[in-house]
Parts: sequence; C-alpha cells; structure tokens
Amino acid sequence: MTQMPTLYLRPAAPDDVDTIFLWRRQTAAWLASRYGSDQWSTPYPRERIEAWVADGATIMAALTPDGAPVATITSTPDGDPALWTPDELAVPARYLAKANVRPDHLGRGIGAVLIAWARAKAAEAGVALVRLDVWSTNERLQDYYRHLGFTYLRTVPGTVSGALFEGPALSVADLPVIETKAALLG
Repeated sequence: MTQMPTLYLRPAAPDDVDTIFLWRRQTAAWLASRYGSDQWSTPYPRERIEAWVADGATIMAALTPDGAPVATITSTPDGDPALWTPDELAVPARYLAKANVRPDHLGRGIGAVLIAWARAKAAEAGVALVRLDVWSTNERLQDYYRHLGFTYLRTVPGTVSGALFEGPALSVADLPVIETKAALLG
C-alpha cells in the first residue's frame, strides 16, 4: 500500500487564481501528450474560479506547513443545473469541482487525500452525498473515481464534463486513506 501524503490545507486566496489556471494548462498539456485527451483544452470562465475563491470554496494543498501548494479542490453546496436534475439539486449535497494536482506531483495519493477530505467535510456538515462531474471522454479519470467509491450515474449529452458521479459523504473514521492524517487536514 502506498504511503498517503500529509497535506496542509488553506483557503485559496485571490493570488492563487493565476496558479490554478497555470496548473489547468499544464494538466491539459500533460493529458494531451500522455493520453491524447482533450480534457481542459477549452477555456474556463475566470470569473467562476474567482467567485469560488472569494466564497472560500476553493482549497489549496501543500506538502509542508509553509510550502508552495501542489493541488487544489473546490467544494460547493450548489450543483450546475445544466448537469443535475431539479430532483437531484433538491437533495443537499456537496459538489466537487476543479480538483487538480500539479502534474509533477501525480501518483503520490494527493488527489485521493483531497477527495477523502472533501467527503469528510461534507459528512461533518451533515450532508449525505458528494457529487462531481468528470470529463466525458476521460475513462481513466472515471475509473479513478469509481475506485474511490463513487458511482457513475449518467453522461449528460453535449457536454465535455458531463459524466456524473456521486458517492456518500463519509466520516473520517470511515475513510482509511486519511485516518492517520485527519488531525492535519483541518
């Protein structure tokens, strides 16, 4: 079993928005060169990321207490009505978005720890479900989320990031991936 990293989390600041977009471009180039994927090759509205940062929904993760961030994730209570049905949106859930690990830190378990942290924070907030949309053509990423315990629901036609997944919010005790790291995850 791979040793899971300890992550030090903090809310993203306005200065982090450029970093998030840089990582998005780097990840898109990495995915294209390695897998021929078009994921994140389309522009994303900067205003949306800025709003999430301003709302405190975006988190930056570092490997040391004062270290440079190596990953990010956004968790909000609001799903995209273009993806989720009115019945789904009526059920309280946390929606994860823009999870990204710097390409030079991939394969170290950072993404799994961030997802586990988000699931634990959802449970702590009394929410039963965690949902996310995944790039429709990135089957490797879809398999990754299945491996993390998410269930595929459907793919929304005509969308690039419309493969919809949901999983239960889980207490820290139910998440062995972070049980030894929980005190450090905030």
